[in-house]
This record gives sequence, structure tokens and C-alpha cells, in this order.
Amino acid sequence: MDIRKIIIIFVVAILFSIFVFSTIEAVYPEPKWDDFCNKSPFMPLLEKPVEPDKCTNINVSKEDAESCAEKKGYIEYERGQNGCAISYYCETCQEEYESKSETHNVYVFYISAFFALIAVFLGLYLPAGKNPLNEWIGTGLMLGGTFVLFFGTLRSFQSLDRYVRPIVILIELLIVIFISYRKIGNLRKKKLE
Repeated sequence: MDIRKIIIIFVVAILFSIFVFSTIEAVYPEPKWDDFCNKSPFMPLLEKPVEPDKCTNINVSKEDAESCAEKKGYIEYERGQNGCAISYYCETCQEEYESKSETHNVYVFYISAFFALIAVFLGLYLPAGKNPLNEWIGTGLMLGGTFVLFFGTLRSFQSLDRYVRPIVILIELLIVIFISYRKIGNLRKKKLE
């Protein structure tokens, strides 16, 4: 086995994987928590300490608390200059961020699977007879496509519907089996010739 062949195969596979995910990030960036929840989770330090006995209690109504819980939010207080709560509202930014992240992960899966399948089939059908280097590049593309498929699935697995997960894994398994038979079958034919 030629060490140059192994190096070229792995370099093509790794660079293809990096290319796909950096392209996805450039075109369809991941949502940032700060874009949804722009408040600091920590209360700013006050110049003078709060005197709790001078603050009036703000009671959250049961209806408001239940309504906020249904929206998957939490009660957040607006504070005055002395640090005392002056009003409250339902903060749903975390739920909005998580929802957007799940949608993003599902689209990343679809886009990466598309690129992966193109690479696998390009690698399978690259004419190796015309140039021996095509076999190395084709194998690198197939390995890179497999990497992209694996990491795209890994990243979005929890975001996929529970019924879709086993179907996706089955399809990926069938692709790997197809590649194996196709490539190993070609190698055996070449050895027999």
C-alpha cells in the first residue's frame, strides 16, 4: 500500500468535510443565544446596597404564572435603580433560541446529507481507468462524504423526529453497505484481472 495514497485520501476527506460545514456556516449561520436573550443573566452591581425592607413585594398572579409556563418561559422582574422589582413579565427568549437552534440543526442535516451523497456518488463514478489518481480522489470523496453524513447526523440527531431517526440511520447504513460492495467488488475484479 502506497503511503501517499492514504495521505491523499485522508486529506481529501478531511478538507471536503471542513469545506461543507464551513460553507453551511457561511450561508446559514447558527443562531446565537445573545440574539434572543440580550440581557445578562446576572444582576448588575448596584452602587448602594438594596434594602429589602424598603422594597414592595410584587406578587405574580397564578394565571400569569401558568400562562408563562405554557409558553415555556419564566417570570422575570424589571428592577428599579435601587434594585427592587417594579414589574414582571414572561421571558421566553430561551425557548425561542432552542426552537430556532433545533430548526437550524435539522436544516444543517439536510444540507450536509445532500453534499455527502453528491460526494459519495461522485467518488463512486469517478473514472479510475483514465487516471489512477482518480481512484485516490474518489476514495477520498467517498470517505469525506461519509464523514459529513456522520457528523451532520450526529449534530442534528436530537432535533430529528423520533420516527425519522431510525429511518435516517437505516438509509445511512444502506449507503455504507452499498459503497462497501461497490468498492470491494471493484477491487476484487481488479485483482482477478
